[in-house]
Amino acid sequence: MIFRNYNDYEIIDFIKQGNEEALQLMIDKYRYLIAKKIVKFNLTEDFDDYFQEGLLVLYRSVLRYDDSRAKTFTRYFEMNLEHHLISAIRTKSRKMKFIIEKLPMLYGDAVAESRTEYYSEDEIKAVIHVLSELEKRIFERRFIQNHNVKEIAEIEAIDAKTVYNAIERIRKKIKLHLDT
Repeated sequence: MIFRNYNDYEIIDFIKQGNEEALQLMIDKYRYLIAKKIVKFNLTEDFDDYFQEGLLVLYRSVLRYDDSRAKTFTRYFEMNLEHHLISAIRTKSRKMKFIIEKLPMLYGDAVAESRTEYYSEDEIKAVIHVLSELEKRIFERRFIQNHNVKEIAEIEAIDAKTVYNAIERIRKKIKLHLDT
């Protein structure tokens, strides 16, 4: 059977029936469009990966295409491919942003590992006045009496999340007043 004699709609029907030759013809027909879009979106450094993803988008587009809509298959597939590549760019951008934001912190921790700051008991007691009553009680139980968060939550009759939040506020307030 020569599939070049059929239009996209007929080929799509053959693919939905499980004909692998029709799928290969569709891949051959749209491989240049996939490559063109990858270049257009400047994703050439990982060309092979994005090309494989493009083939998956093509296959999903074939399976989901509904010819009762007012779009041609080519336009439908092109739209799906562009949306997929835009999502890939956003994901890549988020990963790079995360790495860039965390790199100084990671690098700084590695460099400043030997420079650990300890505050004396007198210094800490001098800034206790900035804490709220709940924070003072939690400070006493957590840092002086060495209770764990679950025990503190039971004693204070509050949930563990509130205790964690209070501990974080305590640390920030003490650090803020001791570093100034």
